[in-house]
Amino acid sequence: MRELTTNRAPVSIPALPQSLSSPETWGFGFSGLLLWLGTAPGMNAALGPQAIWVWLPGTIISMMLNLQVKRLGTYFPEVAGGTPNYTTRLLHRSPNLARYGAIGYMFGWASVPAMNAIVLTDLIEANLTPLGITCPETLLRIGFTVLPFIVAFSGTRTLGILHSFFVFPAIGFLLTFCLQGMAWLSFAPTSPGMLPPDLSAGISPIDWMKWFFIAVYAVYGGETASSFVADSRQPSVTLRCLQVTTGLLPIVYLAGSWVLMRLATDPGLGDSAYLNLVAATHPFWGAFAPALVTFLITSGCLLSSATAVSNSPRILYQLAKDGYLPPVFAVLSRRGVLEPSLFFTLGLSLICLGWGDVARVVMVAGTGYLSSMMAIHLGEWVSRRRPETRWPWWSLGFFSLEAAVLVVGGWAWSWQDLAIGLLLPWLIGVAGTQLPRLNVPLFHPDGWMQRYQQQPHTSKTDWLAFQVTILIGLLCSAVSIGWWVRAGLDRVGVGQYVPLFSILLVTVAFVGVAIACWTSLPQIAAITEAREQVERTLLDLQQAQTQLVQAEKMSSLGQLVAGVAHEINNPVNFIHGNLTHLGEYTQNLMALIELYQQQNPHTSPDIQAMVDDIDLEFLQTDLPKILDSMKIGTDRIRQIVLSLRNFSRIEEADFKTVDIHEGIDSTLVILGHRLKAKGDFPEIKVIKDYNLLLPHAECYPGQLNQVLMNILANAIDALEESGSGKTYEQLQANPGKIRIRTSQIEADWLEIAIADNGVGMSEQIQQRIFDPFFTTKPVGKGTGMGMSISYQIITEKHCGKLKCFSAIGKGTEFVIQIPLRQQVPNLKMGHQQAS
Repeated sequence: MRELTTNRAPVSIPALPQSLSSPETWGFGFSGLLLWLGTAPGMNAALGPQAIWVWLPGTIISMMLNLQVKRLGTYFPEVAGGTPNYTTRLLHRSPNLARYGAIGYMFGWASVPAMNAIVLTDLIEANLTPLGITCPETLLRIGFTVLPFIVAFSGTRTLGILHSFFVFPAIGFLLTFCLQGMAWLSFAPTSPGMLPPDLSAGISPIDWMKWFFIAVYAVYGGETASSFVADSRQPSVTLRCLQVTTGLLPIVYLAGSWVLMRLATDPGLGDSAYLNLVAATHPFWGAFAPALVTFLITSGCLLSSATAVSNSPRILYQLAKDGYLPPVFAVLSRRGVLEPSLFFTLGLSLICLGWGDVARVVMVAGTGYLSSMMAIHLGEWVSRRRPETRWPWWSLGFFSLEAAVLVVGGWAWSWQDLAIGLLLPWLIGVAGTQLPRLNVPLFHPDGWMQRYQQQPHTSKTDWLAFQVTILIGLLCSAVSIGWWVRAGLDRVGVGQYVPLFSILLVTVAFVGVAIACWTSLPQIAAITEAREQVERTLLDLQQAQTQLVQAEKMSSLGQLVAGVAHEINNPVNFIHGNLTHLGEYTQNLMALIELYQQQNPHTSPDIQAMVDDIDLEFLQTDLPKILDSMKIGTDRIRQIVLSLRNFSRIEEADFKTVDIHEGIDSTLVILGHRLKAKGDFPEIKVIKDYNLLLPHAECYPGQLNQVLMNILANAIDALEESGSGKTYEQLQANPGKIRIRTSQIEADWLEIAIADNGVGMSEQIQQRIFDPFFTTKPVGKGTGMGMSISYQIITEKHCGKLKCFSAIGKGTEFVIQIPLRQQVPNLKMGHQQAS
């Protein structure tokens, strides 16, 4: 976790618990498609067939945006909040602009519950008025606004399960409407035809910009799944939802709008979503059209509201974690609920509800949302040289187009609302920054911590009585309301008001879960939390035991290596030091022999026989070479000993500033025997792409060398595996390579990338590569602990990141990122992670 400081006390920001399943995150991702229900009917009423020219470019940009966000999520899997918080990464050099864009995006979603509450209340009022029942408009609007928040306070999983239960049927009905409608237009005998007669009629640029301004609010909402990557159990599967949504966007926004354009043509329909959709679906859904359309609108409203109350707090959380907002917005309850951020979002939603006008809320919130989209595309252009960006030139074009739409389209709607919409993200940012300055406990992290530490005082007996009382009240209320509604329906006819059943079905489900959140679910959640806590404790103990065993093994190995190195070093130094003197003595003796031969050219037969026997001429030539070879050999042994001592780091401080390149080179020396050519395997080439200006880094050098050893050894294993079954000539034509790249990133971080061209890994293996005891090697060749311990060393000990990128047949790359300067007190805690 990352530690931030406030004007009170240091606050630790934990990572979000990875508790959401893939169906739950996909459910949140699909809910953005339901936003089409709120905007398409009004646009169809205003523009008719020309509306398709607004949806077409919007859909194309949205599809490209989805794929770009998926790429960003692959590079930033630990970032919560999704798209706007990826933008802050791209615009990190412009923090004020980055925060403005992120808050504009958040406010766009925070306004959704209020708008949906107004739409639902109007829909219920239209169904209750014929029954003679007065609709409590204000109460219903507040109730529908607060309802998803009540469920959200019990935990995102509760809301996610409820959301998934309805979102998949709703998306199914929506896709059925689009596809069945297109098929009916194509093949039905009574179809008016696919092409309208006035499709070629033009649309004025101002009208186009006005409605594109509104369309952005819906069509750009298909990347919502990115908000939940950080707390997903399977981040890569969650990101895959963006690809699926990309494929569904043209079906919903183009095919759906086309069906609406051809079948909802009566001018008397106005801009009512209900009337337009019923008119469009009646030819092929018949009598079921009112009920199904009501279900679509009701579920679309409640589900998009549920998504809004789930992703908006995550945006605030990540902004606080990155230092753009005070840390109070990152406080997590015991159940993993971002309660301060949730309350802040609720306040914004109630402010939007106070306006009471959907059109104005869309205009004001849409201004901030469009500004955030401009920030995203600007960030992609500014960071165009970074590997996580795609299509930067297209992004620059989209930014220019959106800027024109913001000014011209916003001014055409209302310059006052445009000004308010541009000002609000800044005001929200100021409010979020200044509120913690007030002397109110709940505006500070420690106030929330004290609240969470307090134990409930309600006794078990009183709690049971409370639940029984609630249950009795619910049953009596349900019977009374059912009797009352039935009496009204008997007077006017049941069949005419079947749509009311669709509203009640979804609403009662949300209300029931909301009530359960404050009665039964806390006890169930407490049992689940206790079980999960025990499981986490057991896992922590297992990891601690593994770390202790590994630490002891490494300590023993280090002692052994240091001892062997020391014992070798002494005699080698003795030999190496004497070789210099031996060389001098040998040269003197050779000079003496030469002088003797010059002074006495005619020697005795015995001496001459000895000279011939020992081949004195060859000895005089070869002896200096032997001495030089011995010197080279002792130099090599001394280099190996130095590498062993450098690798073990036994005689050095545990934490110190070192040259990273020195550790890499020492590790390569130790692994040198595995890199050399063998009888049937050519040499593995090591390509060093070092940043020679890389500053020294503060780290635990011995443990960092252990990580380098594990990664390089795995790379060699992968290369040997890829070469099995190939001839020597084939291996020479495509030799094994290991590329080691070092660089400095973001001014205060360094990066070590180690890539090989081996067999690569599947996505399933990549997801488990850092799990303890997971290995793909045969029995006896790997324990499955190397990469798990390496991950702990980098993330926990060095507050860094260890990432793996691989593809089958293309090789694998491990990327190590650690800060150049470490916070030693934090490191000693041994459990903190980088933000």
